[in-house]
Amino acid sequence: MFGPDLVWRNGAWIVDRAASKDPVFRKVTSDAEVRRLILNTYKVLLTRGMIGTVIYSTDAETRAKLRELIETPAAKAS
Repeated sequence: MFGPDLVWRNGAWIVDRAASKDPVFRKVTSDAEVRRLILNTYKVLLTRGMIGTVIYSTDAETRAKLRELIETPAAKAS
């Protein structure tokens, strides 16, 4: 599940440290480091999926982008 801390806007992935529930990000951590950590967290989660894994975002625009990214060639043809 993608939370509000990582959303798709205007052709780019946007990280919102204030939307994260991780208390580390409320400390003095640079924006660049927060971005790296959030992106890495989702990368790890996405690479551990198994057959039947569902990818979901709490954000409608991000769900549309995810659907576009994982759509199969057969689904695109129809």
